[in-house]
Amino acid sequence: MRSALAGRAVCGSEGALMRKTKKRKEKLSIYLAKPSVGCDASKVINLESSKPPIEMEVPELEAALYVKKEPPKPPPPWTRLFTEHQELPDDLFGSRRAVGAAFVVNLEGNLFILTFGTGFHLVKNEAIERDFGLRVTLNSVDPDKLRSLDKANYDHNPLNSRTQSSIDLGVFDLDVDSEMDMLYAVTGVSRFSVFGSHVTGRDALTLVLDINLKGLKDVLLEALKRYKEDLPKEFEWVDNIQRVKDKELMEVLDLELDDVLAKNEFQKMWIGEPEIVDWESQIGYSFDRYQKTAIHVVLKIEDLVKHFKDKGILLTVENLKSQSIHINDNECNSIKKWSAYRCLYAEVSAEREQYILRNGQWYIVNKNFVEYIDKYLEGLDPYDFEFPVYFHDREEDYNDFVAGRHGNIELMDKKFVKVGGPYDKLEFCDLIKDSSELIHVKYYRSSSTLSHLFSQGFVASEAFISDSGFRKRLNEKLPDSAKLACTDSRPDPSSYRIVYAIATNRSLPQELPFFSKVTLKNALKTLKTLNYNVSIAAIKVDPALEVKKKAKPAKEKKLV
Repeated sequence: MRSALAGRAVCGSEGALMRKTKKRKEKLSIYLAKPSVGCDASKVINLESSKPPIEMEVPELEAALYVKKEPPKPPPPWTRLFTEHQELPDDLFGSRRAVGAAFVVNLEGNLFILTFGTGFHLVKNEAIERDFGLRVTLNSVDPDKLRSLDKANYDHNPLNSRTQSSIDLGVFDLDVDSEMDMLYAVTGVSRFSVFGSHVTGRDALTLVLDINLKGLKDVLLEALKRYKEDLPKEFEWVDNIQRVKDKELMEVLDLELDDVLAKNEFQKMWIGEPEIVDWESQIGYSFDRYQKTAIHVVLKIEDLVKHFKDKGILLTVENLKSQSIHINDNECNSIKKWSAYRCLYAEVSAEREQYILRNGQWYIVNKNFVEYIDKYLEGLDPYDFEFPVYFHDREEDYNDFVAGRHGNIELMDKKFVKVGGPYDKLEFCDLIKDSSELIHVKYYRSSSTLSHLFSQGFVASEAFISDSGFRKRLNEKLPDSAKLACTDSRPDPSSYRIVYAIATNRSLPQELPFFSKVTLKNALKTLKTLNYNVSIAAIKVDPALEVKKKAKPAKEKKLV
């Protein structure tokens, strides 16, 4: 018994010694500066918020440490990564838990910034490569062993979302749509030991490693190599939307955007949060920090336009870049801010190419993706019926007019049918022609109205063939000519045609905004799978009404 206890005591001592000597793992958040920064740290670090830099003696690296100015309290454990490497001034880190630092490394003409604690506040966001961490991760992670991804769709009802799993999953098991989603962040199992067991990428590449400064060069070189590689086939779809890197082209696109803003043409733009936000910790958004400033529950471009107008500021790209949008907590303190430019989503066409501004970065739509979408929309059947000219103020008035003029067209507008689920109730269609042509009418005002139109069409059509309860409720509102003989029997979708009738003088679908085409393509795919016939039709708009409609937003702008 005594020897067993003694043995246990020895093991206990050895265990304590092992725990004491065990190396601490460090969390590294690595950013890459844009090439335009060169090797000038002042272009990427907010020097006014930093103490004077300390030159760090790291083999084969030119490096400097920038520490945030903070009031004193005990320094956090991560500071030992630097103090163990070489002797540093006693008061360098201060003694506050919220201390932060940025470690700037010049490696072969590439400027890396590693942030610690709250050191990310020292980094100038406009000076870093936005997709650095993401692209390194996509080229480093096992695509079948992912744990988390952040995505944002580029539909005209934009959503930011995060999907996570407690087990390793493939990319499409995490509910990502390769045609409608932009990937912003990924976490998964690393394929390269130099990055440790897991790798996370967004703007920064985030790693947790057993490392000291002497081993940093290998990590940075590997990261740079992976950043420059083409994406693996599992992630090739990410490049459907490619980041514009040419500085001159970005300046041209900003000038194109200035022209659109000057004309008050907001049909292809909106503002919204550029990343996931915690709604429980905030009460709304503001455009400045004055005591009586307005706080908006949600972001709307109309509110931003009004703010610029009230301040007598021109609505330009340069002014959007300098205009801040603050998130306010329950005590109206700013807990986070972005530039208005970063919050703006816009579509711009230039030189026969399609560009998107999202999250402060210009993207070009891959021509192959454009061609694929256009080719798919050739599957829309021609519709030979010529609608009357649209000259009404309201869609319901136009629908009444069409139904009253044509004896073979019945009115269904405003006849809502309960469907349950997130939609609660919906219109089956606006008009029914010849008992089997289900027509959805919409005056084209903006891309969001088209998204609603396409969504309404396929949701109603799906409920029609899959839900007998919906058919029973619908049958009570259908005109006699279109009533179902038996609501329990599944209708034959091939006997029906879904018609998207859009009031516009544009050529359809060729002249639709690109991402409206993507939304239409997805609706078409769903409806074709269900075996419906599908058509799109342009309703000619009276030129006098078109002028009136275009002037309306300017009038409304005075009221917001």
